[in-house]
Amino acid sequence: MHLLAALCISFSFLTTLPTPYVEWTPSRLRYVPSAAPVVGVVVGALGALLFGALRFWEVSHALRAVVMTFFYLTVTGGLHMDGFMDACDAVFSRKGREERLEILSDTHVGAFAVMGCAAVLMLKAGIFSELFTSSHSVFFSGSHMILLALIPVYSRFGLGLLFFMPFAKEDGLARTLGAARVYKDRLFILAVYALFGAAVLPLGLKWLFVPLTGGVTFVFYSRYCVKNFGGVTGDLMGAYVELSEVLMLLTLAAMKGQTGPCIS
Repeated sequence: MHLLAALCISFSFLTTLPTPYVEWTPSRLRYVPSAAPVVGVVVGALGALLFGALRFWEVSHALRAVVMTFFYLTVTGGLHMDGFMDACDAVFSRKGREERLEILSDTHVGAFAVMGCAAVLMLKAGIFSELFTSSHSVFFSGSHMILLALIPVYSRFGLGLLFFMPFAKEDGLARTLGAARVYKDRLFILAVYALFGAAVLPLGLKWLFVPLTGGVTFVFYSRYCVKNFGGVTGDLMGAYVELSEVLMLLTLAAMKGQTGPCIS
């Protein structure tokens, strides 16, 4: 029951999908990091189904790509993009740690936030357009749908693991949600991440670069946060989801034209 309640908490916080309200108790919050990838499963499945449906809409690839981009922004309520924008203002301010943390908490939107948001949205739209262009092939269309379903899962595995990093602030939603974390749960999340990463093997060895990109991004990003912010915050965790997903999408787009052995 605690795990089910943690799922409700995760869905209500990380998506705009209708979710029953449950009380935030320590016994339930413990499972929030492990529940985050399940949110990715639902978001990824919906995105993949939308991608497949849009292939039959007789409009330009560009319009389909824009619809895909806005879908992810809508289903998450812009939560992760909001964190990414705040992180852009903080990182590119080139100020000290305390000032960067203050910028993260500032409700105002700066120039770097606007530029970062525009860059990510344009990148995503461009990538989706590329994927729609090559989706005339049954194999590539199926591969793209599976990878699109898995990328939000990979990013939220990283999100779950970020809950076990030091917190940069004494307050905030990140600390509240991660207050009851149990460190041995990290091993469970890592083990399941490995299983989901191996799920791309039947499509071809080259697609392993997608989950590997997510893993490498997590390693460097978590170290960056500790070094430059003293830990993670809710905004930095949201920024990770946006950053890791766009990098994995770029990897997917880069690998789509590469040949590689498939496992039958």
